[in-house]
Amino acid sequence: MKKFNTADLCDDHNLEIAKPIFKLFGANSHCHGRIRTVEAINDNSYVKKLLSEDGHGCVMVVDGKGSEKCALVGDNLAELGFKNGWSGIIINGCIRDSIEISKISISIKAINLVPNKSEKKDVGKYGIDLSFAGILFKENDYIYSDPDGIVVSSSELIK
Repeated sequence: MKKFNTADLCDDHNLEIAKPIFKLFGANSHCHGRIRTVEAINDNSYVKKLLSEDGHGCVMVVDGKGSEKCALVGDNLAELGFKNGWSGIIINGCIRDSIEISKISISIKAINLVPNKSEKKDVGKYGIDLSFAGILFKENDYIYSDPDGIVVSSSELIK
């Protein structure tokens, strides 16, 4: 992955900047790529299905509506995402298995941790605009995330 930092990207471009509400998990501190969106409220079935696909060049953005009822990603899904080439996962919700996830070479940002697993009722939506953290995440826009924050652009800034 090409090195970057969001501070320099903000200096050089007019970008949407997410509110600093996320915690960083995973062995990688940086991720960037084309946005793939998932709405998943207390059910990670759609998250698992999308992580099962080739994710090279992509970052999954998951809107769990900030729910703390259950985790939308655990170590098994983080490993699946890594194996399928996903650069990262941004979750408006919680994860679990944080110690195991810290050893997996993927970047994950989430609101918090919770030990409960999610329901599996095959409920969710793909490819829709998601609004949280003060910005709009659109399918096929580009996202850049590092320890300083998350920024979004309608065009690719790093090739």
